[in-house]
Formats: sequence, structure tokens, C-alpha cells
Amino acid sequence: MTNFLYQLEIDFKRIILRNPAFFMFDLAMPLTFYLLFTKALPQYSSTMQWKVDYLVSMAIYGILLGSIMTVAHTLSSDIDRKFTLFIDLSPFPKLMYYIEMIIIFEVLNLLCLVGIGLAGILVNNLTLPTKVWILLLILIPIMSLPLVLLGILISSFKDSNVINALANILVFPMAICSGLWWPLSVLPQWLQKIGKVTPTYYISNLSNNILHGNSINYNSLVGLIIWFVVLVLALGISYIFTSKKDWKN
Repeated sequence: MTNFLYQLEIDFKRIILRNPAFFMFDLAMPLTFYLLFTKALPQYSSTMQWKVDYLVSMAIYGILLGSIMTVAHTLSSDIDRKFTLFIDLSPFPKLMYYIEMIIIFEVLNLLCLVGIGLAGILVNNLTLPTKVWILLLILIPIMSLPLVLLGILISSFKDSNVINALANILVFPMAICSGLWWPLSVLPQWLQKIGKVTPTYYISNLSNNILHGNSINYNSLVGLIIWFVVLVLALGISYIFTSKKDWKN
């Protein structure tokens, strides 16, 4: 346990504290969208409730960026720099490395959520009950676990060009069709159907349940659990396949 915590501290400094550009990228884009639509384009933000709803959407968008693009690029960089080879040759289990990455990027997701939340409070004077803020800060990062797993799965392709392409193909269409940038109702029916089975839609739906004090939508909860289980299985299969390939080489 001591070795795990020591390695976690090293990787936290290596990935986050020494690479602030990652956090700035994950926070800057959603924060810019939020301020643009709530300040520069006031016709789109006529009510305080809309500002709160859009804040949650942009927080999820920031988490989407961090969980897929930043995770995939970071793990790809570790492969390119032979850091994962060091892990393979050390007594430190490879599984612990991935658990570390999940913890570190969940912390990054939490920081992103806090940053956008503070912007809403300071710029738009948003007020929410303390209980709601606490629930959102705890539950949104937990619900984002499938997105982190998706970023890890993309990194298994190893080729940086493929990783960049897959990350972009997934992130921006997912943000659009799941209703993070604009209401799902304005999209074509066929795109709405796709959007309603994405993990970001489920996270957004459950977050809005918490935000408005509504009962939990169990269809969204089950959908998120299914995504989690499928991605865990996919990662397990990918790890076995990669291990066999490396052993043959």
C-alpha cells in the first residue's frame, strides 16, 4: 500500500502538477463556451435556471475532454517514452498503474468541475443548496468512470495518429448528440436516438435529476452501468491480446 501511494504521488506530480496545460485545456474550452453563452450572448440565457443547467452541461463537457482526450494522450505519451516498459519490468503490477491513472484523472475531473462551478458562482451569481453542490462534486466524477475507461481503451491502440483520430471522432460528436452544447430536441430524430445511448447523455440526465431534486432515472443509471461493464470487459480483452502479442515479439 505504501508503494502504491508513493507511486501515486509521483505520477500525480508528473501528470498534473508538471503539465498544467492539460488542466487548462480541459477547463478553458467548456469555460469559454459557458461564459460566451451566458454573458456575450445573453439572448441564449434568459433565466437563471438555464445558466445552472448549462453550467452542469459544460462541466460534463470538460470532463469528457479530460477523460478521453487527455487520458488517451497521456497514456500514449507514457508508451512512447517507454514508461510503461519500466512498469512492466518493475514489481509494480500493471493493474495498479491503470488504477493510479483512473484516480489521477478523476481528481482532474473534480478540479474541472470545481473550476467551472466557481465561474458560475463568481460570474453569474449562481446559488444552489450546499447539499446539491456536494452531491454533484461527488457523483459526477464517479459517473464519469466509463469515460475514463474509454480514454484508456483508446490509448491501447498505441499509434498516436490513430489515438488522436479516435479521440476527436468520439469527443465532439458525443458532446453534440448527447445535448451538452444545445438541447437534444433540436437534433434530428435519428441523431437523438444515438445521443440517448451515450454515456454523456446518461451522466447529464442523472446530474439534472440531482440538480432539480427529481427521482433518479433508473434507465440512465442502468445504461451507465452497462457502459462501465462493457468497457471493463473490452479493456480486459485488450490487455490479454496485447500481452500475448508482446510475448510473441
